[in-house]
Amino acid sequence: MTIWLQRGLQTLALVGIALVLLPFFTYVVDEREMAVVLRFGRPVRSTTTPGLNWRIPGIETVRILPATVQFWGDEPRFLIPDLPTKDDKKIELVPWAIWKINDPVVFVQRLRTVEDAEQRVAQFVRSAIRDSITQYELAELIRSTNRDLQTAKLDIDSAGVAADIVNLEDSIQSGKSEIKMGRQKILDKIKADIQKRLLAAAGDEGSARGIELVSVGVSKIDFVSSVREKTFDRWIAERGALSALNVNEGERLKQEILNQTKAEVEKIEGEGKRKSSEIRGKVDAEVIELYASAMQSTSDFYDFVRTLEMYEKTIDKDSRLYLSTDSPLFELLRGDSMKLPAASTSQPAQPAKVN
Repeated sequence: MTIWLQRGLQTLALVGIALVLLPFFTYVVDEREMAVVLRFGRPVRSTTTPGLNWRIPGIETVRILPATVQFWGDEPRFLIPDLPTKDDKKIELVPWAIWKINDPVVFVQRLRTVEDAEQRVAQFVRSAIRDSITQYELAELIRSTNRDLQTAKLDIDSAGVAADIVNLEDSIQSGKSEIKMGRQKILDKIKADIQKRLLAAAGDEGSARGIELVSVGVSKIDFVSSVREKTFDRWIAERGALSALNVNEGERLKQEILNQTKAEVEKIEGEGKRKSSEIRGKVDAEVIELYASAMQSTSDFYDFVRTLEMYEKTIDKDSRLYLSTDSPLFELLRGDSMKLPAASTSQPAQPAKVN
């Protein structure tokens, strides 16, 4: 029993020692990794499949590298400024690149670390883009086909269009260059150029850097700040001119509507005044006719009443009159020979006698 216990303890001790020493003899490669075994600092072999692998402790060391694709760029800090195009346009752009390690042994020999490889990729990408951009016009870098541009169109129907307003669609179509390469083909050419620079033939076929460029592109293309500000100022001026034109056109249409409305109101008022004058004239004529008819039928009575009103206004208690015997007032004051207007006769009136 004691012997079996001793053997069990020895076995456990050996297993424990093996577990402690195992990391010095083995290394594990993950599915997203690859490894390079270095013997006295020199890469001797690589492992690209996941699993457990052996190494000589103290003599061989292992460097783990990513097996996945790596991304660089697409950030403002990677901006490439002041790039002149073939048609003298100053632009700036933000590039990006996707690369991966295709030969880990050569990678460790030539580039050593992922950071160094990323710097090398950035250097080649920026250099290739600078060399290629100057060979093409801006339209080639932006467009890939010759299809017609779909632009917003302002429909302004006015005879007084300002001379400095630019029709954007006409200017784009008239100044458009024929697309011979296009953006995608230019990027493919830049990718091939970078790939050649990465291979960098230095005499023998082992001169590659152990990396492969998967894709390259541009996430942003824009004018430099000075040109962009001038462009925005020009656009603001054009939009201001268009706004002023719209305001003036609106004011003109408003004035036309007001004038038309005023003319219609004046016409309606004139027609109303004319009809009112006609009606008023007819009524006045009828009133005058009625007055004339009434005056003709009651003329004597009217004269009598008017005479009394005159005497009432001209004679008071302090008045002294000198009248002849044939005066109508004298006859009226006597009262004995006063004749009413209704009792008119064709015979002449006899002179009144004053008592």
